[in-house]
Amino acid sequence: MRHRVFGKKLGRNYDERRSLLKSLTRSMFTHGAIETTEAKVKAVIPMVEHLANIIMSKEELTAKRELFRVLQDQHWVNRVVANFKSVFGDQKSNFTTIQKIKRRFGDDALIVKLSFIKAVDWKNHQES
Repeated sequence: MRHRVFGKKLGRNYDERRSLLKSLTRSMFTHGAIETTEAKVKAVIPMVEHLANIIMSKEELTAKRELFRVLQDQHWVNRVVANFKSVFGDQKSNFTTIQKIKRRFGDDALIVKLSFIKAVDWKNHQES
């Protein structure tokens, strides 16, 4: 029985799945968009939305610490927090959007693009 069991296994064990979700989240905050299968996107959206919500709603130090757990790079954390707050303003939820791209040839899996609803330029922020 699957009572109170949350999430998809994605054909991986616990450690592999956790690493995959962390890697997808890191790519999302590093590049602003990712293209992968629909199942992986549906699994990573709660993590991305949660971190985005923390950046917008919590104190800056708390947000940076939470984001550092995923990004593991202090310079990127500073850029992401500064740019994210400047782009999204007072928005509290719905930071991501999904676009269907194509069907993969080998297994007919649906490939989708997960991106932020507003374009964020991560690389042009000046460190202060």
